[in-house]
This record gives sequence, C-alpha cells and structure tokens, in this order.
Amino acid sequence: MNSDIAKMFATKLQELRLSKKLSKTRLSELAGLDISYIGKIERCEKSPNLRTIAKLATALDVPVKELFNF
Repeated sequence: MNSDIAKMFATKLQELRLSKKLSKTRLSELAGLDISYIGKIERCEKSPNLRTIAKLATALDVPVKELFNF
C-alpha cells in the first residue's frame, strides 16, 4: 500500500473502531486477527491484504469501501 494511502487507511480504521466503541481486543476477536496485528495496522507498521481488509469490514459491520472513504 502506498504510504499515504496506508496512513489514511490506518486513520479510518481507528476512527471506525472508536465510533463503534470497540477496543482493539474486541475488534481482533470479531475479525479473527491478532490484537498486535490490529495495532500494527493502525500504526502503519503493517499493510493488510484484501482478505484482512474484508475481515475488518465484516467485524466493523461496514462495507469494504467504507474503509477507503477518506
């Protein structure tokens, strides 16, 4: 992922998570991902693949395109 897009994605992910009042722990449980991986995505240390993006969208109960609405 381009670094600018990665930063915007990370910010959007965190905004959506917080707006749904989900902790990183709860999001990781809902998405079936490791909590440390969620943190790394939000800090732009890791770029998720399409499968992971789909899992995050499902866990947040939003369409995938919402994660890219920045």
